[in-house]
Amino acid sequence: MDQRPAYRSSASAPATASEDSCKDSLRHVIESQIIPRLLEATALVQASNDAQTFYIPYDGSPQDVEAFAHSCMATDATTSSQFMDDLVRQEFSIESLFLNLITPAARWLGVQWETDAIDFMQVTLALQRMHHITHRLGYEFQAPTHLAEDPKSIMLASAPGSQHLLGLVMVSEFFRKAGWQVTLEITNSERELIHAVANEWFDLIGLSAGLQEQVHGLPSLIARLKKLSRNPNIGVLLGGPAFMGQDHQAHNLGADGIATDASQALGIADSVMQFKNPI
Repeated sequence: MDQRPAYRSSASAPATASEDSCKDSLRHVIESQIIPRLLEATALVQASNDAQTFYIPYDGSPQDVEAFAHSCMATDATTSSQFMDDLVRQEFSIESLFLNLITPAARWLGVQWETDAIDFMQVTLALQRMHHITHRLGYEFQAPTHLAEDPKSIMLASAPGSQHLLGLVMVSEFFRKAGWQVTLEITNSERELIHAVANEWFDLIGLSAGLQEQVHGLPSLIARLKKLSRNPNIGVLLGGPAFMGQDHQAHNLGADGIATDASQALGIADSVMQFKNPI
C-alpha cells in the first residue's frame, strides 16, 4: 500500500511532475482531512466551555503560528506541549487556539513543504504532534450516523512504530479519486487507532507497515480493531514496505488482503467490499 516517490531536498534538481503531484496530494490532505478534523474539535470544545465565558480569545500572529509549527518539529517532544501549555495557563480559549494557532500552523507546514523549505519527515513529525496536542486538549472524534447511501469509507494509517505518511498520502489520493471517503489517521498510536474506529464508521482500515518487525504485532492489533470497531463487519487491508517481496498470507494476520502498491490496494479494497456487501 506504500508508494515511495522520489525524495528530494531543496538543493536537488527541479521538481518532476511526480514530485509536484506529491506536494499537491499533501496539500489536499491537510486542507480536506486534517484541518477539518481540527475544526470539528472546536465545536466540541466550545460546547464544553459554554458555561466558562472568562476564557480569553487567542488571536495568533503569523510569528506565533510559525513559532508553534517550529516547536512541533523540535527534537525535544516536550517543546510543542510546553508552548501550548503556556498559552492554556494564560486562559486563552481552547477553541481559539484550535482556530487561530493549530489550524494555520498545519497550513503553514503544507506551504513550507511545497516550497522545499522543510522535508517530509519534518511535516510528518509536526502533524503528529499537533494531532497529539489536539487529543490532549480534549478532542474526541465525532461519531456521525452512518447512512446506507454514504460513499465507501476507509481509514488509512501507519502501523504502530511506522512514520511513513507520504506513501499513505499518495494512496489516499487513489482512493479519493475513485470515489471513496478517505480519512488519513496521522497518529501511529494503537490506542488512538482503536479510538478512531470505535467512534467513526469505516468500511475498511488500511494499515501500512514499514518494517518486518511490525508484522508480528499486526494480528493482535487487527483483532482489537475489528472487535472494537463501530462497523462490526469492517475489513482490513495491509500494505507497505514490510510486505514487498515477502510471502505473507492476509488471513494468517487477520486481514482481508495485502497490497504492494496503490493501484493494487484499490482493486483489493473493491473486492473486499463486494465480498462483505454482496448485492
